[in-house]
Amino acid sequence: MSSTSSSTVRPSHKDLHQPALDSSSRIPVTPAVLRSIFASSRTPHEERSISRVAFFRFAGFILSCLGIGLAAARGRGIKSSAALLGVV
Repeated sequence: MSSTSSSTVRPSHKDLHQPALDSSSRIPVTPAVLRSIFASSRTPHEERSISRVAFFRFAGFILSCLGIGLAAARGRGIKSSAALLGVV
């Protein structure tokens, strides 16, 4: 009895390669473009609400950083804010 082997045909890497796209014809994806895409799917009221929440979260982050910095400066014995900023 003879045994025959069957070979599996695999595509070569040349077949899988996609042609390169012209980079000048593509729109660059910037944060502004992404924001406009997402903003276009929301109503103006939803957009204002999201912006307001983002602003207060950012303000809270900045205030907490300032508070932690002042607490750390107090622990080191720095009394004036000018010394904290390195002005004096």
